[in-house]
Amino acid sequence: MSETGKAYLPTRWEHGERPVTAAKLNAWDDHIAAALTLAYRLINVVAGGGDGVLAGSLDGVLVTAHMPASLSVRVLPGHAFIGNMPFELAEPVDLPPATPPESLPRIDLVQARLSDWSLTVTTGTEAESPDAPEADENCLPLARLHLRPGMTAIKAEDDGINGYIEDTRTLL
Repeated sequence: MSETGKAYLPTRWEHGERPVTAAKLNAWDDHIAAALTLAYRLINVVAGGGDGVLAGSLDGVLVTAHMPASLSVRVLPGHAFIGNMPFELAEPVDLPPATPPESLPRIDLVQARLSDWSLTVTTGTEAESPDAPEADENCLPLARLHLRPGMTAIKAEDDGINGYIEDTRTLL
């Protein structure tokens, strides 16, 4: 049986003891996992299909600037689908402060990772016209952080001096 994300965790026993025979328990785990995977796929199709944030709340899994402005950003709670499997962010998460680029602009990518329901930031490369990094496998891109040398904050809008957030979420 394959596990995807934290949506379903099969039964585990520390020393191998099981209240029923292993064959029966393994069959139950496999059937439950298959049923849940089918249910997730059907819900995903009803929601519009593909990877993205459920649009019931436009603030779902939204990357926002801190108030007062700082080099860190916050990701708001919400639900999404990644690879037809559910992703949930139950409470706001403050990401570690970004390190400003040294001499040229850079674009970093904030993404949601399905395997452990975490958030990661992939650092881009400094360049005159920087390109955003690609999303990792089984990850959903949430936002691009446009960073400038000498910046002191990341803001919601481009002020021409500091870094700013570009929302890249796909809404279902």
